[in-house]
Formats: sequence, structure tokens, C-alpha cells
Amino acid sequence: MNDIGLFKISSYRLGFISALTAILLGSCVSLKTPKRQDLVPLTAPIVIGDYPLRFDRPMSRVVNMQLKQDTIISMVLWNFFRDFPVKDSLEFAHATHIHLELRDKSHLLASLHDGLTPLRTEIIEGRLRKGYFRIKHELSFRGVPPFYWSMSSSKMQFGLSNLGQLYIDQADETNGSILIIMAGVGGFTTSYTVPKLSR
Repeated sequence: MNDIGLFKISSYRLGFISALTAILLGSCVSLKTPKRQDLVPLTAPIVIGDYPLRFDRPMSRVVNMQLKQDTIISMVLWNFFRDFPVKDSLEFAHATHIHLELRDKSHLLASLHDGLTPLRTEIIEGRLRKGYFRIKHELSFRGVPPFYWSMSSSKMQFGLSNLGQLYIDQADETNGSILIIMAGVGGFTTSYTVPKLSR
């Protein structure tokens, strides 16, 4: 192969690496926090409280144009504290509620309970930021560049209202490519409000 061919290959590789580096550096999804007048800034340590296993989230007709009225989606709260769904697990089948504690400024304890008995416990790493507990930013990369690859970026934070409601804000973004065809789903933030269990 002559010098011109080598130069073209090197230029292509350099261009691809530069583009991929720019995407990696820019793929930090932005978490947009709604304005909440009733937010109680979290401090550590604190017992946040007990919450239901599931909560209902209305889905607007704007999202699903086939519906003539708003519909209700049942969300599994425990999945926000796990890397994979566990709704069919033995622990979840016997659980009655979820207990949350902020142990210190960088660790949130989430435990699945059957009455007073803890069934499973997860420790989530993060940090306190502007009254919320923000979970460590997750960035995952899959594939074999330059043939195909995908990259996902996600952020999540928890807050507390003056009535004990749990606020959850979650942002996700995905980018990828097959050969030279680039595609992506722009970052967006979804917010949830979970009522506290009354005893």
C-alpha cells in the first residue's frame, strides 16, 4: 500500500476517533429539575420513610394519541433502585413496602420489607446536590466501532416534599451508529411523585 493510501486510512481513523471522543465528552445527559415550592432539602443522616411497592403514573393523551382519555400506568418503585427488574422475584412477591434511609452524604439505603422484616437491601452511591440525592452518573458503551456501537447516558435524583412524598427525576439519552449512519434519542427528563405510606 502506498503512502497516499496509508494517509487516507490514518486520516479516517483519526477522524473517527475524534468524532467518537467528542460524542463521549458530550454524552452527559442533562437532568432538568422541576421547580418545587414544597421541597424539603435532604440532609444526612435521615430516615426518609416507607413507600409502596408500586405507584400510579398518568400517561397523557399527548403521549398516546390512540387513547380518548388519560390512562394510568403502574410503576414498580423498587426498579428505580435496581439494575434489573425484580417484580417476579421471591422477595418482591412477599414484600409489603420499601424503606428508604439516607445514611450519609453519599449513600442511600433502600430495603424491601415484609412488615418489619427486611428481605433485600441495596446501597446506592451518590451525592447531595441542591437538596436532592443524585445517583452517580451512569455511562455505558456497547458495540464494535466503527461498525456498530451504542452509548447510553442516564442520571437520577431523589427529593422529598414537606408531606413526605418522594420526588424522582430521571434523565436518559442514547446515541449510536451503524457504519457511517448516526442516530440518537435526545435527552429528556421524566419526573415522578410517590406518596408516602400512612401508618
